[in-house]
Amino acid sequence: MDLKDARFYAIDIETTGLDPKKDAIISFACVPIMQLKVLVRDTYYTLIRPSGYNLAAMKFHGLSEDNLKDAPSFEETAERILEVTDGILVGHSVEFDFTFLKNHFRPLGIRYKRDLVDIALLERWLRRKHKTDDGDLSLDDLIAAYGLEQHYRHNAAADAFYAAQIFQIQLRAMAAFGIDSAEKIIRAAKSCRHCSSGIAF
Repeated sequence: MDLKDARFYAIDIETTGLDPKKDAIISFACVPIMQLKVLVRDTYYTLIRPSGYNLAAMKFHGLSEDNLKDAPSFEETAERILEVTDGILVGHSVEFDFTFLKNHFRPLGIRYKRDLVDIALLERWLRRKHKTDDGDLSLDDLIAAYGLEQHYRHNAAADAFYAAQIFQIQLRAMAAFGIDSAEKIIRAAKSCRHCSSGIAF
């Protein structure tokens, strides 16, 4: 599929913890990327009311139990999330977000399947093509490396927007190496999945 025809969606979630088997999603954001353009005005963002709350997680995302008490449950947002992620999911360490979503959809009888593109893995691919060190592949490092102004980190909407911007720049850089289709982008990311060096949030 030509990149201009592909539907990419930069996503990010905030959670009550890091264990997808027992922790819950408390916010979700999605920024569409169509025809290689980041459609900021079509961003979807929602808080999600969990069944339990981990106070320790608040230091990362700043969302209190009080902030979430009137938010919809995941079940109430599930149909909309399915609708706004009907394509290829893009994000930093996006498999983390995808695993949480998949586990939240499962009790609803929904088998959630999507192709994934991790911008940290794409960055590793690009740095190796340019014969430079992998270096730090954290989202903070990528934001700095691409000269983006940093605001509201660990807010799902902001982090999804950063991922969308970085991905858009990476697409232009990868075009110079003949990466001109969605399938090639996915393969490039997968090819670096099991390379050494860690990727931090």
